[in-house]
Amino acid sequence: MKKLLTRGLTGAIFVAVMVFSILWSRTLLFNLLLVVTCIGLYEFNSVLQENGIRLPAALFYIITLTAYFLVYMGSLQLPVNSYMFVIVCLMLLFFVAALFQKEEDEAFRNLGYIFISVWWIVFPFALMNFFPFMAGKSVAVGAGQWLLLVFFITIWANDTFAYLTGSLIGKHPFFERISPKKTWEGTLGGGILALLLSLFYTRLFPFLSFSMLQWLGFALIVVVMGTIGDLVESFFKRRMHVKDSGTLLPGHGGILDRFDSAMFAAPFVLLYLQLIC
Repeated sequence: MKKLLTRGLTGAIFVAVMVFSILWSRTLLFNLLLVVTCIGLYEFNSVLQENGIRLPAALFYIITLTAYFLVYMGSLQLPVNSYMFVIVCLMLLFFVAALFQKEEDEAFRNLGYIFISVWWIVFPFALMNFFPFMAGKSVAVGAGQWLLLVFFITIWANDTFAYLTGSLIGKHPFFERISPKKTWEGTLGGGILALLLSLFYTRLFPFLSFSMLQWLGFALIVVVMGTIGDLVESFFKRRMHVKDSGTLLPGHGGILDRFDSAMFAAPFVLLYLQLIC
């Protein structure tokens, strides 16, 4: 009971902070996502260290966070191509660091983890800054931040319903090798209820002119990719022999535990929105 209350209180505070940041201003959202990215990178690096994996720390943080800022500049509709060239050049600099490591196998292993951190953590969080700047025939200018809110609402609905359904009637493992506690009942229950919720988005968010079918497509991508994102993070933790990525959020674990679904789903949802907006 105490664990459930802790989880609920932490979740409520987390949701309140996210909703306030999304709706208040783009600047506040940028700063929040930057802090979340930094904590996520710290958790990732700490888990690696627990497994005896030492990355070149200074270069790791400098280049990964520079990549975050460059992607954010792309959201401001600045010359994206130039920034992407810089990102590629920065990523290649990691190979320079590898040249100075005596153990060649360790050097290439570290390169792999560094590239994973950029593609799995930095880019997804940076890309979330694109939501507020989206506009088109279905999204009025200045209403893009509501897309990000709906994105997180769908994520939270799927996670919450999956947790409740799985706890009540879950019996059959969904992906036992990676996540033994995840069940088919919980996965399907969370997904179906999240999809049903999306049918009301046309009424709840009338200033986002998507059809019911388009909202269903939106929710389906969130549910499917969010579920895969949860499995990806479970795979990482299983490989690193840890229960949680961190302890920042009591009852939930770390930032990577809380954002695992959103990190994986965000790029796919943005691609979908680019096609329908």
